[in-house]
Amino acid sequence: MPSRLLQYLLYVASTAAMSVGLMSAAHAAEPWPTRPIKLVVPFSAGGSNDVIARRLADRLTQNTGQTVIVENRGGAGGVVGANAVATAQPDGYTFLFSSGSIATSAAVQKTPYDVERAFEAVSRVATAPFVILVRQDLPVKNVAELVAYARANPGVLNYGSAGLGDSTQMATELFKSAAGIDVQQVGYNGIAPAQLDLLAGRLDMVITTVASIKGTSADQLPKLAFTTAQRDPEYLQVPTVREAGIDYVVEVWWGVFAPAGVPANIRDQLNKEIARVVAEPAFAQFLKTAGAQATPSTPQALQTTLSEDFKTWSDVATRVGISQR
Repeated sequence: MPSRLLQYLLYVASTAAMSVGLMSAAHAAEPWPTRPIKLVVPFSAGGSNDVIARRLADRLTQNTGQTVIVENRGGAGGVVGANAVATAQPDGYTFLFSSGSIATSAAVQKTPYDVERAFEAVSRVATAPFVILVRQDLPVKNVAELVAYARANPGVLNYGSAGLGDSTQMATELFKSAAGIDVQQVGYNGIAPAQLDLLAGRLDMVITTVASIKGTSADQLPKLAFTTAQRDPEYLQVPTVREAGIDYVVEVWWGVFAPAGVPANIRDQLNKEIARVVAEPAFAQFLKTAGAQATPSTPQALQTTLSEDFKTWSDVATRVGISQR
């Protein structure tokens, strides 16, 4: 009797396993996409995340034949939008377009998700330097003068960021640490409103990307320096922070992520579609105009970058005293 029961249980188990395997194989073989895709941008409209995501969505729409809808879900340095994707069904119809802020936000504050496990990387899209902007009437003409002014007026100057833990905050906090200055943060739900306040003279300084200011009035603000090791070929007249004698080099990247558990075939197909888009001359020129360059990657490479950045920025957040985790 026991042996018959054991045989029956083994039969049921093997049948169930076969059924699951067949269902998985059938799911993997399903065509994709067959309906509109949502691409969540975890910041308000107008910033670099939004600008690049919308151009990418337009090209993916054309190439896949399905509408890719950009949805802005700003708040908490990108955490609100990222959490919306982390908790979405991993069916291949909801994705996150984010800068490295996905790592920096989690490095600074306690998030409702485990940033290294809640997302599946699809592809990096582009990388770019930051640029230091100041208000028109701030009495400084270069980084050395900005540092001298800030040291002479500790705690008086302020800067705008896209929120707690956003890459703009982290880049600025790292600059403050490297330069030995005290500048107060004012957080926003995206970098675009911070740039508007900088234009209006309500802020003193913003570290942002060219993509965020291109085609806006903020592009006319004084650019003190880029954060790369070498001068930007499109702005050769603008020096680097290093040229002011400060050991400081920071870049930003943008990429696409899916909720953990997305079918591998969908992830890999979207990876190929993104590589196809960024290889288009018109898209590459768009990125170049925005001060960025196309740097597509494998899913594995972006996943590694996410983990490494999370560890690096966690150390920075602890060192400069802004960690709230």
